[in-house]
Amino acid sequence: MIQLDNYLIKTLAYNKQARILFVENTDLIRAVCNHDHMNKLLKTALGKTVSIASMLTGILKGTQRISLKVKTSNHNYKIFADVDSKGNVRGYISDELLNAPSDYLNNLSIEQLIGARGCIQVTTDIGMNNVFTGITDMPYGNIVDDMSHYFKQSEQTPSWFSVHIVFNEKNEIVLSRGVMAQLLPGAPVRLIHRIRNVISDHQSYLVDPENSKTFKGLPYSIFDDIDIVGIEPVRLFCGCSKEILYPMLYALDKEELANAYENNSLLEIVCNVCGKKHTFDSSEIESLI
Repeated sequence: MIQLDNYLIKTLAYNKQARILFVENTDLIRAVCNHDHMNKLLKTALGKTVSIASMLTGILKGTQRISLKVKTSNHNYKIFADVDSKGNVRGYISDELLNAPSDYLNNLSIEQLIGARGCIQVTTDIGMNNVFTGITDMPYGNIVDDMSHYFKQSEQTPSWFSVHIVFNEKNEIVLSRGVMAQLLPGAPVRLIHRIRNVISDHQSYLVDPENSKTFKGLPYSIFDDIDIVGIEPVRLFCGCSKEILYPMLYALDKEELANAYENNSLLEIVCNVCGKKHTFDSSEIESLI
C-alpha cells in the first residue's frame, strides 16, 4: 500500500541552527485508521502517534529504525508506531484497546484515555546491534506535547511537535499534517520557542485542505531564513505475510479447523496493522489438525 501524495519536507532554518520537518500524510493516516472498530478518539490517538513517527524518519540514517509505544494508565491499552529511515511507517492499536467497549471510549478525551500513569517508550535501533530505549511519563496526556517532553527529558534535545488531524461530519479523516522542530547542537534554547510561535501564528496554513497544492512551499511562506534540503516520500508499509500470520491459526478452535478442512473452506486472517487479508486453504490447514 503506497501513498504517492504523502511526503516529508526536510529543512534547515535560522542559519542551520534548527531542523524543521513538515509532513503531509493524509492518505497514510486515513489508511492506518481504516478499521471498523475505531471511533474518532482512537483514530485521533493512533493518527497522532503515527504522524509523529512519520516525521521522525527525517532524523534517521542508513538502516536506523525507531519504535514508539504509548501506554495508557491501563497498560493493556497501547498504541504502537514504527518507522525506518526510508520513510516506511506503520502503526496499530493493541487488541484490548481496539475492542474496548464503545460506550466507554465514546465518553473519553485523549487526556482521559492516557490517564495519570501513561508513559511513552521510544526504542531506537541505530544498527550493529545497538538498540537504545528511553521511557518518560506523559504529563500532558495528549501524545504530541508528550513527545516534546520525551526528547527534552530523555534525549536532552529541545524539540517541538505539532500535529493536525481534521475530520468531517462523518468522523472521516480529511486532512493530516504535522511539523517537527528540533534544535541542533549549539543553538540557543529560546530558538525552539521562536519556531513554535511562528508555526502557531500560521495554523491556518496547516489545517486548510484547499492548501494542498502550496504545502510544499509552506516553509518559504512562513520563515525568512530556511532552506529545503529534501522532499522524501512517507508510506504505509507493514511487512506482514502469510508466513508471519500462520501461527495465529493455532489459536483457532480445533473443531473450526477440522470443519474448514473437511469442507475445503478457506480461512481468512486480517492483519490488524495494515488491514490486508490473508487466506489459508485446506492444504495449509491440514497440518494443524
